[in-house]
This record gives sequence, structure tokens and C-alpha cells, in this order.
Amino acid sequence: MIADLHARSVALDVNKSFIVQAPAGSGKTGLLVYRILALLARVEKPQNVLAITFTRKARSEMRERIAELLSKAKENQSSDDAFEQQGIELAQKVIECNQQLGWDLLEAPHQLQIMTIDAFSAKLASSMPWLSRLGERPRTWTLPSRTLRMR
Repeated sequence: MIADLHARSVALDVNKSFIVQAPAGSGKTGLLVYRILALLARVEKPQNVLAITFTRKARSEMRERIAELLSKAKENQSSDDAFEQQGIELAQKVIECNQQLGWDLLEAPHQLQIMTIDAFSAKLASSMPWLSRLGERPRTWTLPSRTLRMR
């Protein structure tokens, strides 16, 4: 576990890029959340950090984890788990920036730019409709799901 904790700490260096490969349930989402917190502690406004994921479920989970860590940091909580404590410490730095720069991040978490790749693409296309040559704001459609019955 000590080697893993060190590797996770190294991956939080926001001056470097990393590819993280690990099995399901190994903490990749948690590591990404901590990296987002590390970035938030270095920017002038939260909108300067963009995280893109594939699914709405992952997006929601990341938002929830960030909110939870920020709440723990605001309440000066601590953890016996070294990795969780690292997250709380990163969140405390974000809380300091939040107070100094007047973000109101806890009251307005929509400032966090965590979105799916589909939502990001739609945002780009809708911000430049004249370049996309679509003529109007693009829309996305969800195809109805079908249930197959086996006999």
C-alpha cells in the first residue's frame, strides 16, 4: 500500500501528464478527483479547470466526491485513511482559494467544469454555430431503448 500511495502522490503533480491504468475499483476516479482539487487550488476561478469523462454516472460521482471532500475540509474533519486525508488536505487548499477569491463554490457547485465528452462537444458546437455550418444550435437525441424478449 505504501508504494501505491507514493504512486498516487506522484500522479497529483499537475505540472506533468499521466496515463493511469488500473482495474475497476482500484481508485482511478478518486485519483482524478484529487487531481481536480490540486488544479482548483492553483487557478483564479474554478471554470479554468475542465474534466471530461465518458459517462454521466462518472461525472455525477466526481461531483459528489468533490462536494464531500470540500464539506469535510470546511468542517476541519480528518481521516485515519492516508489517501482520504490527502484528499481532505487538497480540499482545504481549495476552501482557502474559495474564501480568498470569493468563488462561493460550495453554494454554487455548477461552476465546476466536469462534463461528459458528449456534453463538451455539444457545448463547443453550440458556442460556434457559424463555424459548424449547422445553421442553428445543434441538438442531441437519445434513441429510445428497446427491450428484447427471448422465448
